[in-house]
Amino acid sequence: MNATPGIAPMVTEETAPFWDGLAQGRLLVEHCPACGADTFPPRGICHRCRHRDLEFTEITGNGTVYSFTINYQRWLPELPVPYAVVLVEFADHPGVRIPGRIRGCAPEEVAIGMSVRAGAEPGPEGVAVPSFEVVP
Repeated sequence: MNATPGIAPMVTEETAPFWDGLAQGRLLVEHCPACGADTFPPRGICHRCRHRDLEFTEITGNGTVYSFTINYQRWLPELPVPYAVVLVEFADHPGVRIPGRIRGCAPEEVAIGMSVRAGAEPGPEGVAVPSFEVVP
């Protein structure tokens, strides 16, 4: 699979476990053992109770397309258009919505409520990025 063109994300101390997980094909979110809240993007502090001793947990189930956009603008010369970016939510991780490219359908076929499986694909400068595959 070719790398998705774009600008590499800034990896920080708080986000490094997320990017490391994607490099291994795992989609991780922060989990607060104190109150049970899951958080994305990683912040290093619980958004609900402000606890700072967080863990990372893997999203393993399917998600649902919450929203999407189809991009027709070629922002970079090597970027093929059109492409769809989806915002996916997960029933087992309330409040978590993760953006990424979608695979397995044409951009015009993307729909809110569509079932997708989380994954990762090669991104800019060797950093893996979230992507989602349509579940038939």
